[in-house]
Amino acid sequence: MDKITPFDIPLLNYEICQYLSQQDLTCCVQVSKAWAAWFAPTLWRDLDYQKTLPDAYTLARQQEHVKILRNIAMKSVGPVLAQLPCMNLQRLDFMENECYLDIRPVQLQVLSVLEKISTLRHLQITLALDSDSACQQWIRVLEANPHLESLSLKSVQFVDGMVFQKILQLCSGYERLSFCLMRKETITEGPRANESNTHEINEQGYRDAKAAIERMPEMRVRELSFHSYLELCQDTILYPLLERCPRMEKLDLPWVDRVSTLQYLSKASKEQKLPKLRHLVMGGLFTVNFLEDLIKAVSCIKSMESLQFHHGLLKTAAFSQCLVQYHHHSLTRLDFGRAVLTLWMFSVAMAGLPNLQYAKAKTYVEKEDGTDVVPLDKRWKCLDLRCLLLTMETWSSGLVLGSIQWAASTQKQSMDYLFPEIAKMKNLQELKLGCGQKDLYLLKSGYLTQLADLKQMRVFDLATTPRKRFGKQEGSWMAKHWPRLVRVYSHGASAYFRRGVLEKRPHVEILEQPAC
Repeated sequence: MDKITPFDIPLLNYEICQYLSQQDLTCCVQVSKAWAAWFAPTLWRDLDYQKTLPDAYTLARQQEHVKILRNIAMKSVGPVLAQLPCMNLQRLDFMENECYLDIRPVQLQVLSVLEKISTLRHLQITLALDSDSACQQWIRVLEANPHLESLSLKSVQFVDGMVFQKILQLCSGYERLSFCLMRKETITEGPRANESNTHEINEQGYRDAKAAIERMPEMRVRELSFHSYLELCQDTILYPLLERCPRMEKLDLPWVDRVSTLQYLSKASKEQKLPKLRHLVMGGLFTVNFLEDLIKAVSCIKSMESLQFHHGLLKTAAFSQCLVQYHHHSLTRLDFGRAVLTLWMFSVAMAGLPNLQYAKAKTYVEKEDGTDVVPLDKRWKCLDLRCLLLTMETWSSGLVLGSIQWAASTQKQSMDYLFPEIAKMKNLQELKLGCGQKDLYLLKSGYLTQLADLKQMRVFDLATTPRKRFGKQEGSWMAKHWPRLVRVYSHGASAYFRRGVLEKRPHVEILEQPAC
């Protein structure tokens, strides 16, 4: 009987491979044929074409192990995929921002390949559904992949509402759906530059699609992202679609340009049409009271755990007060995205949301004749906060800590308020506080020592390039007082700082800046 090694036991092999980098796995498969058989499945399981570009011969040899392909350019990799289909493929992500002129010539070839792969679970793809042949072949792909669980479809040149209703009907059993319906593009170059665009929006087709969606049975969708530049789509597609998704837990509407959408959300909230909704992402609607209206619109959804906003400028305190009034017991995650609010409004939210575990915001200090409009006196109650990503806008980076100008500045007043509040968050694991001040974390004159009790800190982001005097002492202090530290984003800090950290904790990763 052949000797059995730990690598022959699938669970043990999988557990061991979790601790090996891509470079480690590459070395392992070169040791021997036995090692190649053990480690090749993990090495080739997940291919990202932005990082790795295997040749056709190698891919042909290893295609049985390939289960995930990411960031594939349809123009360049599509023909290769057509010649070497990976029949065990479970996830396929095409690049999101491919040009219409690059997609159209090869999409039928790629769709014919996808029609033969019946093992797909997750698919992300961009298509030009402006012809009957493309629409019919895409529908055949969906029919040939009954095990799909997640679909992300970005459609350029999309024109037919009834085709979209047919797509929805085929996707009724999926758990995650993402649709991005783009405007019709004007072709200004290439062989089709002189052709007139004869595809006009068929309003009657969209009204028929609305009626058909309303007759559909309930869908199993738990996560939905819907992005359309066509106002008609929101009335005829989005609203009836939401009513067909009573199991929905996450709703992402990146672009909303109609107030009626808020009115619908308010109605759906009151009528309990989205009873399981826990995560809401919104953006794109620029009105004075947009976010306040949004909070009121979903006020009847008592299970809301996460709110995220893409855009907006918050100038009134009504938003924070609505947030606290309606969701103070349930909200655990708050992400303002690119929306900007005053520091005082942010402090109101932090003081009124005791269960908050994640907070991300861009703030500014409101001034009137050089002083704050309101005092910063709110005490934070979210003592279980795990991640804080806070950026301060409109700051002067020229002020020096300890100077007369600094002592009289609103920057000092804000920092004197923020750091004692952050120091109370004993469970904090990730911190980024950016304000343009290069001396913020100096050991002697800065605020670093106030964070000594954050023993759970794992990821720390300096947020800006510190001055040269920020060095070994600060690095040693972090290594000593934050025993769980695993990663620091240094933003060009000196080699002395790096040495101070690594002398005591050599396992800590020190990176220049976070990945986008």
